[in-house]
Amino acid sequence: MEDMAFYLEDAMQILAKTYHKILKINLSTDTHIDIKVYESEQNDSYGYSKKISDWLKNFAVSGQIYEKDVEQYLQFTDVEVIRAHFEHSDECLRLRYRRRTLGSFRWVMMELLKASDYFSDNQTVMLYIQDIHDTYIREFETQRELEYLSRFDTLTGLKNLYSYRSMCDMVSSGRSARPIGILFADLNGLKVINDTMGHDKGNEFIRSFSAMLCAAFDTYESFRISGDEFLVVSVDDDEGTFLENAENFKRLINNDGFPRAAIGIAWKCGKSIASVCEEAETRMYEDKQYFYENHPELKHSIVEHAYHDEMSSLISVLTDSYEVLLIADLNKDTYHIIKQNSTSIKAGEPMNGVYSRRNDNFCEDSVSTDFRELRRQVGSIANLKKQLCTETHIICDYRLKNGQWRESSFWKLGVDAEGEPTKLIYYSQGIDQSTAERLSHRFEAEETQEIMANLTEVYRSISVIDLNTEQTRLHKNAALPDLVSAILEEAPYDEMIRQFAGKFLMEADAPVFIEETRLPRVCKELKDKMTYMVFCRIRPDMHTSVGAKYEKFSFCYSRKGDQTIILATRDITRAVEWGQEIGHPSSS
Repeated sequence: MEDMAFYLEDAMQILAKTYHKILKINLSTDTHIDIKVYESEQNDSYGYSKKISDWLKNFAVSGQIYEKDVEQYLQFTDVEVIRAHFEHSDECLRLRYRRRTLGSFRWVMMELLKASDYFSDNQTVMLYIQDIHDTYIREFETQRELEYLSRFDTLTGLKNLYSYRSMCDMVSSGRSARPIGILFADLNGLKVINDTMGHDKGNEFIRSFSAMLCAAFDTYESFRISGDEFLVVSVDDDEGTFLENAENFKRLINNDGFPRAAIGIAWKCGKSIASVCEEAETRMYEDKQYFYENHPELKHSIVEHAYHDEMSSLISVLTDSYEVLLIADLNKDTYHIIKQNSTSIKAGEPMNGVYSRRNDNFCEDSVSTDFRELRRQVGSIANLKKQLCTETHIICDYRLKNGQWRESSFWKLGVDAEGEPTKLIYYSQGIDQSTAERLSHRFEAEETQEIMANLTEVYRSISVIDLNTEQTRLHKNAALPDLVSAILEEAPYDEMIRQFAGKFLMEADAPVFIEETRLPRVCKELKDKMTYMVFCRIRPDMHTSVGAKYEKFSFCYSRKGDQTIILATRDITRAVEWGQEIGHPSSS
């Protein structure tokens, strides 16, 4: 314990060296004990007094406090104010101000906090004053630099996009319309300079143009809002003067018929700078088009640049819906991830790698056991090469370990001289856990009753048709009248269809429905597609809703082979009505 006391005393002495002044103040008796005070301050020239209230006041008016900080200092050091604070709070009081130190004013920090023996009738507090000048000046300069960087473009010194938007907000918040002028400039040929001469030359071109812009519009606000786009904004100025300056600038930058930038000019009275800017931008693009008509040798680079921008935007939109989007080379067994959502990114997953390994790892790590082998086989290179010889794309629905359903799509992207698929584009997206178009991938009627139960949340009924006997067996019924169940229960397929059409369908729909659902027709359709669908309307008197109800019959082969067909029915009235509301082509 003696060693600890020694170390503590040593630490306190070292700490005390960092303070100009340390006092213990008794607010109750208006006295103080000096722990550390410069000798020069213990005289009348510094306002010294045994009463702490007088000393603090006298020190402020003796010329030792910077004149602009005196008022705040006096308010802070008022003994009554300090006493009231500590009666209700234990928090430290801090004041930053400038005081004279060795002949010059420097920033210091005064701190007041309760002493260990503070009581309501013995209000003792500690006062510390520490020099913070060098640290504060560095922080202040850093803050000014950050503020500059947030508002100005570092390459040109012009104001940036943030400053432009701030100006837009300020003008739009006003009560009345104001005259607004905009010059919108977009550099010509910057990409060609960057590609052929390097970005240093491109930066020189940008700085040179911005210098010309500032010289021509020195009394207006100028901005660089993107890499090659510049704005000059005039608010509350003379229209004629601004437009004359703008036209002079257009002539100035036209160097031997090769203008440095496309220019658009607009002038309006209003409260929206942005709307005037849009008009100027439109005119700028017209000027840009005219430029490339006269310089077609530069047009390819611009088109290529726009193409990449459009593709990036498209990919960004796609991955809002798709968890992952990648291209795979089936011959080289490689993949490249174009983009994926952050929710689908696995820690440490490379953007490029071995496709078959990724397929196996994904199935093992993410797919539920009952769908793992199916998803692995569908996504294997052997199966993809085989299936994509005759198909444009393959779709596989499966369930993840977390219970969510997902759809994976494999689209043929390239073929070799023999027509064998060489590349594909792959994407996956979350889906409803039951989809009629690929019903056979969701359940096996005799073995997976749980999946059958889940499917009936979407499908009104699920039946199995035995092609050998042409008998229909109802597997699951949800929300269908008992009369319909009786028809579907155990009946020859053709008889079931006729009875259903006669009892429930609109009279005009019945003949077409019977023809389209004949077993030979169904089997023929399923040779070319995974799912065959027939739509019909239920008579108004067979349900409680107003108007006709729409029903969809979906047929697909079961997993057992081509001798068993699954039939699922679904109410699609809401989807049809939605299509009619928005004028969807399929609403008819």
